[in-house]
Amino acid sequence: MLNPIVSNKRHFLIYVMSMGFIFLAHFIILYFFFNFPIEISLVDSGIYCAMIFLLGIGIWYIVQYLTISEQKYHLILADHLVTGGILVLIWLFSGFYVLSWIFTENDEYITFLNQSMPWRFVYLIMVYALLVMVYYLINYYSQFHEKVVQEVELKQAIQQSELNMLKSQINPHFLFNSLNSIHSLIMTDPDKAGEMLMGLSDFLRYTVRNNHNEKVSLKKEMNNIEKYLDIEKIRFGSRLIIEEEINEACLERQIPNMILQPIYENAIKHGVNESTDTVTITTKCTNVCGNLRISIGNNYSPGNISRRGKGLGLENIIKRLKLHYKRSDLLEIEKSSFYFTVHITIPNVESIKHES
Repeated sequence: MLNPIVSNKRHFLIYVMSMGFIFLAHFIILYFFFNFPIEISLVDSGIYCAMIFLLGIGIWYIVQYLTISEQKYHLILADHLVTGGILVLIWLFSGFYVLSWIFTENDEYITFLNQSMPWRFVYLIMVYALLVMVYYLINYYSQFHEKVVQEVELKQAIQQSELNMLKSQINPHFLFNSLNSIHSLIMTDPDKAGEMLMGLSDFLRYTVRNNHNEKVSLKKEMNNIEKYLDIEKIRFGSRLIIEEEINEACLERQIPNMILQPIYENAIKHGVNESTDTVTITTKCTNVCGNLRISIGNNYSPGNISRRGKGLGLENIIKRLKLHYKRSDLLEIEKSSFYFTVHITIPNVESIKHES
């Protein structure tokens, strides 16, 4: 990690201002309390503060070497007592000899310089300790921030992996059903089988092309659903009726890719496939308090009621919605003796951002 003072303009400015404060305090003590001439006060303050300024930057590398996470606290304290003591003595005697050489003829100041060595030593030890604490705090914050970023990235990677796994469960399931349908038509109606195969090709081309998109518009998703339903219409003919009541404003709203597919598959499997009557699949969509509410329902034979429930497809949807929106109450099932409806709520993304 680079030195946080020299690599960051804001930190460097704060450091310079701090050194300026130390210089000012040193000068005030000498000039106002000990009544030394302004020249002596400025030079004394300037030399010691210049050494603190330069060597203070170097303390960062000592802190980096004496990392808390790699050594025990008492060992680090002992190391700092030794290194700090040596560094302070370098500060102390370097300043002493330079000032003695500059003001060698001023006996009063030289006497004061000798007598002030103990409190200068204490003062420099305090500066060293303060700088060490500041550097450790910066180091700790940097490591903590890096850890938080890594955890967020790991969480996102896991979530993306879960989403990919859940989406991967959809295509094979649908493909299996569609190939079975095509197989059953090959002998009885080859033309319909060929038409169905072409429709399946178009549908799979869409899913492969858009699989990397986590969200798409409802309009785009419904266009894809229509491709799927067109395939099933070839299979079931007049027994399958599709109705839509979708508010125009809903079409541009973003929803998770392929989130509706399992619902239509269930409607075909449990409604049309297991009934000799005409089955109508109805899709309704409205805005409710800014949230998108999608309702997909179909009638079915009363004998099939026990076979309807939260299958793999609906559980898949619940998990995906929870991963996207951090809520597990976005899918509702409403069923009666003759009708089965799935309600999906897509929260308003802007309100979610505002709440978070």
